[in-house]
Amino acid sequence: MNETELVLAFYEPFRTGDTSVYREILAPGWVDLPLAPGQEQGPAGLPAQIAAFRAAFPDYAVTNEDLVVGDHRVAVRNTVSGTHRGMFMGHAPTGRRIAIRTMDMHEVRGGRIHTTWHLEDFAGLLAQLSAPDGAAPQLQAWA
Repeated sequence: MNETELVLAFYEPFRTGDTSVYREILAPGWVDLPLAPGQEQGPAGLPAQIAAFRAAFPDYAVTNEDLVVGDHRVAVRNTVSGTHRGMFMGHAPTGRRIAIRTMDMHEVRGGRIHTTWHLEDFAGLLAQLSAPDGAAPQLQAWA
């Protein structure tokens, strides 16, 4: 796999729940920065996080908006969406459709992802989950 294919494969488990691809694409010492609360560092810690997201948002979807490749790094701009059907960060299911933005940077060496740095708009997500009915903020289109 080239660097782009490798990084795109990273997102498939978020869509499908099948994390077996991580054995092939993540380096044994893969580092995830920052860790989610309670997440174990390394490849073994990611499947539980994916399961938690998919339990809270069963129709969880990741749309890769842009990929920029250079110097053994792949930057990805995403839109994440789903319907809140399970507990998430202390919020009982609301049935609301949510959408947030994420930015990731993956370091790729030797055909494996070695480090992933990421930022998620969790403040926007929490605002969507806690807004009064009918008042949830809408995600603005990417410019």
